[in-house]
Amino acid sequence: MVRFKSRYILFTVHYPVLNDLDEISPSNYSASNVPPLFQTKKATPLSDRNILPGGKEGNLGKDMRTLLQRRPAPDGVTLNAVNTAFKDSVNRNFGDLGAGLVRASVSLKYFSQATSTGIIRVSRDHYRIVWAALTFLNEIAGVKVMITVDHISGTMRKCEKVAISKNVKVVRELSGDM
Repeated sequence: MVRFKSRYILFTVHYPVLNDLDEISPSNYSASNVPPLFQTKKATPLSDRNILPGGKEGNLGKDMRTLLQRRPAPDGVTLNAVNTAFKDSVNRNFGDLGAGLVRASVSLKYFSQATSTGIIRVSRDHYRIVWAALTFLNEIAGVKVMITVDHISGTMRKCEKVAISKNVKVVRELSGDM
């Protein structure tokens, strides 16, 4: 049996819900990142306790939950910004010891602004620290976020397949409903 020395963590960045998705301003989002799907659908009003898509969203329809969770990243949320915020989260939550353990083996391999999805490579021994640091991360480059870990695998190829299948599923759901 072959034991992989690294783990690949597939994660998704979620952003706070806007009251009206038509009001996405050019200062927050670039026109190239906002497909027409996201500019035409209107969100239902939410109370303060339902600000993040990961909260109690039972009152939203399935298509609305999917739409709110699959928004492109703002211009400030780039690969370098995510990497910096992640390393700060490790240092803040696990101190110098955690940062020392993780920093030698961690690297952000991929981050897509269009899908707000990324892949991090970390040693097998420390992937739980990275998972927790991602979960505790709540701000990237001044933008409030919520990060969920979607998949953990021994190979990057498997993470890519899971990411593609999730994105295909979302596109099918959105195109069928609209």
